[in-house]
Parts: sequence; structure tokens; C-alpha cells
Amino acid sequence: MDNISDPAIYKKFFLVGIGGAGMSAIALVLKGMGREVSGSDIKKSRYTISLQKEGIDILIGHDRKNIRDCDAVIYSTAIPADNPEIKEARKRKIQLYSRSDILAWILNMGKGIAIAGTHGKTTTTSMVSMVVRGLDLDPTIIVGGELNELGSNAINGNSEYIIAEACESDGSFLKYKPFISVVNNIEGDHFDYYKDLKELEDGFVQFMSNTKQDGWLIINGDEADMNAVVDRNDLKVITFGLSEHNDITADNIIYHDMGSSFELVIKDKKKTEKIQVCLNVPGLHNIKNSLAAFGVFSALGLDPGEAAEALKHFTGVKRRFEKRGEKNGALIFDDYAHHPTEIMATLEAAGTKQNMERIIAVFQPHRYSRLAHLSEDFSRSFENSDILVITDVYGAGEQPVPGINGKTLVDSIIENDYGNKIAYIPKLADIPEYLDQYLKGGDILLLMGAGDITRVTDELLKN
Repeated sequence: MDNISDPAIYKKFFLVGIGGAGMSAIALVLKGMGREVSGSDIKKSRYTISLQKEGIDILIGHDRKNIRDCDAVIYSTAIPADNPEIKEARKRKIQLYSRSDILAWILNMGKGIAIAGTHGKTTTTSMVSMVVRGLDLDPTIIVGGELNELGSNAINGNSEYIIAEACESDGSFLKYKPFISVVNNIEGDHFDYYKDLKELEDGFVQFMSNTKQDGWLIINGDEADMNAVVDRNDLKVITFGLSEHNDITADNIIYHDMGSSFELVIKDKKKTEKIQVCLNVPGLHNIKNSLAAFGVFSALGLDPGEAAEALKHFTGVKRRFEKRGEKNGALIFDDYAHHPTEIMATLEAAGTKQNMERIIAVFQPHRYSRLAHLSEDFSRSFENSDILVITDVYGAGEQPVPGINGKTLVDSIIENDYGNKIAYIPKLADIPEYLDQYLKGGDILLLMGAGDITRVTDELLKN
């Protein structure tokens, strides 16, 4: 916070960059808390339109004149310091908060359930949110993606529970003091912020150490023993994963068309429970996400059978293996995958589709720093694609790095000689015409990336 002040004292909030996924979620919760909410963004989006339907005043374009009837201003990390609205707020000595400041305030005021990890945060948060809400605990929910069952990325509840993602990308998750802290996994990423993997791992340890007294840690027991480095005897720990030594694991896994079933095994000192679980989202990674979610359900004392029954109805999150439509008989899916592990998991999930002919993948690299640090991992990520298109890098505000671009990624993939057809098409506008040559019935087309790759999907489905 620019000047430390309790957000609770303010009644009128203006959000700069209100159309982002994270900011729009904060806007909805503040509105539900009875605050007056308005904001601005550079262009209209589905988020700004949905906020307007909730009675939130949205201004398109950034202008210092927009800062008028408010007593606090919230900004997203995407907003530069020289933004005219930020400058005007400082000039008028209006309280400024980052989005993470407000999320921390909301999360810390009750029993926060914060879900962290390099992969699976949004999906796990969504699974937990849908089940906990469905079992009448009435939580406040703040998700980084749009949960299909909610039709939204946020809702203000009336209980003491607050469910939210805890993103490690800029270290802001260290502001949170959860009652339940979840760590799905830890892999190298966000090297624009962290100098190396050790610094990233230290951040996760600190995040877990910030858990409230007598709280819970839900951790991936297949990875390093994170419990050994969190020096808190008062915390209760639940481990999950595919190895038998975990408290929560999955047995007898069976994949079916775009989903799976497995036997959930929950062990504690007194007994072992076994419950049949069916998921309607594909891939082993989603089974792991569900195990993390069942860890939260156990910590909350929810009946695992009832939770499993509720989870049957989970159909996913927008841009997480989201089916968008069909073209020439091929199924088209959008996915947020932007890390090598996520790409491999998404391609693996696509391979579970019955009667599938080929997997055609289009990948837009996200951030030069990520591609530079993980170049070898990226080059080994696309083995399960039959046709692969690589675009140029979506910089996300980063300056280009000499020798790091989509073409260098293509060259490194070719060296691995997977036998797939590979094309380098830098401009998104040129990709639909290329794909039209190849798409046919039985194909799966996957468009992957955290940038604006979904524009290709929109163009393909325009007619």
C-alpha cells in the first residue's frame, strides 16, 4: 500500500484496469460487500460488460478526469506508474492500493483458503469453490478464471470462509495469512521476478509459514517434503499425491472420453476411507488437482462422499481445456497452458479423447524470460502433437531478448525430431488460413498460451 491504511474505512473504490480477470473479481466482491465501485479500462471486454450488468460504472479509456467521486483507488500490476489516473490519485492524495493489497485484506479478515502452486491454481480453486458453495458453506470466492458453474470469477458470500488463488508471480502471495494454505506443486517460473528456483522455493516456504495459528497445510507429498522446512508445530498437515505414502491419493484410475474415474483413498490415524470419484474434466493433472481439493474438504470436515458427488458436476474453467466449437469437423479447444509442464499435461489430456484422429497444436510463447530460462523444457513439450504451429512471443510488457523468439523454439523442437509437422507463423492473423488446410473430422485443435492466442479461435469460429 502506498500509505498503510485499513481499506475497511473506505466506501467508494475506483479500479484502474477493472476489466482484467483478477480486478473484475475484486470489483464484484467489493460490490457485494456494499461498497460503491467504479473503474476504467482501455477497452471493452466480456468482463467490463458483465460488471456493467451488475450496476458497476465502467469508463473506457484512462483519463485523469475519471478520478472524481472516490476515496480509494485500486490498480492492477498491468497498470504502469505513469498512468494518468494513478498520477491524479497521488496528486489528490487519494489512498492507493494494489490488487494484492485488497485481496490480502479480504482473505485475511476471515478463514482464508489460499491455493498456490506453479500449476493448477485456477482449476483447484474452482473445484474447491464449487463444492464448498454447493455444500452450503456460503464462501466468498475469488478465482483467476471464469468458473462455468458460477458463470463468474467471483461471488461475495456471508460466511467466514474466503477462497482465493494465491499467485506467486510477483511475490504478493506473501501478504496473505490463510487459515488453509494449499501448495499444488513448485516448478521454476516467473524469472522476470525471481532470480532462480531457490528464491522461488523460499517464497513458497514463507507463504506456508504465514498460515494462521492452528491452521492447515495441504501440500503435494509427491514433491519435496515441504513440511520439514515449515517450522510450525501448531499447523496440521495433509499430504496428497499419487504415491501411497500420502494421506490422500488416487487408485484404480480409468480414463474415459474427456474425463476419468478413480478410487479416492483418504487415510488418517483412525481409519482409511475409499470413495469412487468421477471427473468430467480430462487428464491426470486434473486428478491431482482434485486430490488437493479433497485435502481442503478434509480440513473443513466435509463429508468426502458428498464432496465427490458435488464434484461430478464440475465442468471446468474458461480457457482451461475449454471447448469453443467445431471447424471442418474438428473440435477446437482453448487452453491457458504457457509452461512446459502445462503444455505436456494439456496434450496428454487431449489424447484421452475417444476416436481422436490427430492433435493439432498452436502455441504462443508467453514472456521472453520464461522462454529463455526454460528453452530446453519447451523443446521437449510437444511430442504428443501431430501438427504444431508456433507463433512469435507475447511479451506481456517485457522487452525482447536477443536470440529468444518463436523461431528459436521451432529450431530446438525440430532437433528433437518427434516426427510431427512444424510451422513457424509469427503473426496470429496468418494462422487461420494455414489451419484451414489441415483441419478435418476427428481432429482436436488446441490453442495454447497466456497471451492473446484466443483471437485465432475467434477468427476460426467467426462464420
